[in-house]
Amino acid sequence: MKYAKTRWWAAGLAGTLALSMAGCSAGGGTATPAQEAPTAFEGEPVTIQYWGSKPQLEPVVELFNEQQDTITVEFTEQAGDMELATALRNAHAAGNAPCVFDTQTEQLTSFVSDEIASDVTEVATPYQADYSEHAWNAVTLGEQTFGLPAASIPAFMLFNSRVFEEAGLEYPTTWEEFIEAGKVLNENGSKIYNLAPEDYTTFVYLAWQAGAQWWQLEGDSWKVDVDSEATSRAADTIQQMIDNEIVESISYAEYAAMMQEYNDGAIASRQLSTWQTAGMQNNLTSGLGEWEAAPNPTFEGEDPANVSFTRVYGIETQCEDPEAAAFFANWMATDEEAVALLANQIEGAGWFPAVADPAPFIDETEPTKLLGDHTDSWEPTVQNAVETQKGDWTYGPNTAAAFEVLADQWGKAVAGEIKVADIAPFMQDWIVKDLEQSGISVTE
Repeated sequence: MKYAKTRWWAAGLAGTLALSMAGCSAGGGTATPAQEAPTAFEGEPVTIQYWGSKPQLEPVVELFNEQQDTITVEFTEQAGDMELATALRNAHAAGNAPCVFDTQTEQLTSFVSDEIASDVTEVATPYQADYSEHAWNAVTLGEQTFGLPAASIPAFMLFNSRVFEEAGLEYPTTWEEFIEAGKVLNENGSKIYNLAPEDYTTFVYLAWQAGAQWWQLEGDSWKVDVDSEATSRAADTIQQMIDNEIVESISYAEYAAMMQEYNDGAIASRQLSTWQTAGMQNNLTSGLGEWEAAPNPTFEGEDPANVSFTRVYGIETQCEDPEAAAFFANWMATDEEAVALLANQIEGAGWFPAVADPAPFIDETEPTKLLGDHTDSWEPTVQNAVETQKGDWTYGPNTAAAFEVLADQWGKAVAGEIKVADIAPFMQDWIVKDLEQSGISVTE
């Protein structure tokens, strides 16, 4: 069965992905929609199911149901992204999947490959102008659209101002400065960063920032290029952090212990986005007010950049009314009251809007207690992160399976059982063999 699905992926998307990459290289992005976005749903009354990954989504669904009476949405909360993905696959196999679900671009290509996420180009394109180019490109493969952007994830840093001040350090602006600052902090009794042994995204995003492209579709063949110079640069940076003992390695499973380290200034910086600051603000006590926002470090000689996934509202292939599903998903992502509620740090999820102009909503995402006297740093830092988002990554058709393998390799590297540089050649070989076994043409 897997063989048939992955062959469908290669045959169905090969041409369109190639067009997408050509368009991006020319700086053109996706085409401007010709249709006008509907402001009201004109179809027959319908009830649709929505599975969400967070409880904060339910009040937004209730708001939608209160504002109109044609589409009724029934919300089911899942326990998180991974749990939702598992439940969705099971429901799809059983033939009772929800119409709408939220996910991440990291998962989206696998859902498309497995014929779970629909090609929604026809019903979604009229809404394109509502979104930032970065967010829309993240859900678009060539001329095909596979969902509506739910939230963007601009990344930046939070530094513990007290710890850096006591060490006589300025906030590092490059990864090279980051390592040198970490050595000084280490002598003062603090680690500069935490590498959670299960969170491989630190490696993926640093390689992405350095210019890596692990999957690219060229013609009808996937080019796999994990073992590249850019990935090597990221691996060397992380290995220096580990070898110089300037990082902690606390798992998210030990969340309370991790927060205590941040609370005490024992870990002095964290790379994150707006959706992660609520948890930090809610769990710190004596450390509240000591944190200050600053731009994401770049590599020496490179332009400022930050990378991350995009959150997506997907529409299931079993959905009987994709037009109603798209109308609801677009309302969730763009209605001013809904967007402000979802972005809010206290009542919402801290989701950063994927809309064309997110500036009016930045204040909603501000973690005031966490920043204390440093709140002035929030708006310019987040705005800078929005402007420097690097949106040039393609997730391959076997991303979900590959990242399960990567998680194991990453954990070994953080534990010192292997070198970080060993990961890339291992993953290169694994991804190539997995694609070939699925009947997909591969080049290296």
